[in-house]
Amino acid sequence: MLATSSLWETAPVGGPPQGDFLNAVAVLHTVLGPRPLLDGCLEIERSAGRERRERWGPRVLDLDLLLYSDAVIAAPGLQVPHPRMLDRRFVLAPLAEAWPGAVIPGHGPVEELLEAVVDQRARRLADIW
Repeated sequence: MLATSSLWETAPVGGPPQGDFLNAVAVLHTVLGPRPLLDGCLEIERSAGRERRERWGPRVLDLDLLLYSDAVIAAPGLQVPHPRMLDRRFVLAPLAEAWPGAVIPGHGPVEELLEAVVDQRARRLADIW
């Protein structure tokens, strides 16, 4: 692991009424390609008891592949950069903390994109690692 963010408490965006989420970002170095990396994330979710019942509904764990270096990937079941990360403070705030200077291919620096989602609540709780 190269870097991690603090733990962030954030309001859900979309979906049914539910409590706040806890979010964090980890920046990794891996020999896995994007698809095997995503498959590994999905297996971790299943092992933790995640059941996909309702889009954006409550869940035990949600692991997303946000970026893969500067790659742009559009394949069935795999979109990199993550397609909805640009409108979500709960993604951009911990990403900016864990990877200062990160750039989302085709969109720009994370710090600048973060300014566009100031209307969403995100509160830094603590360092978790």
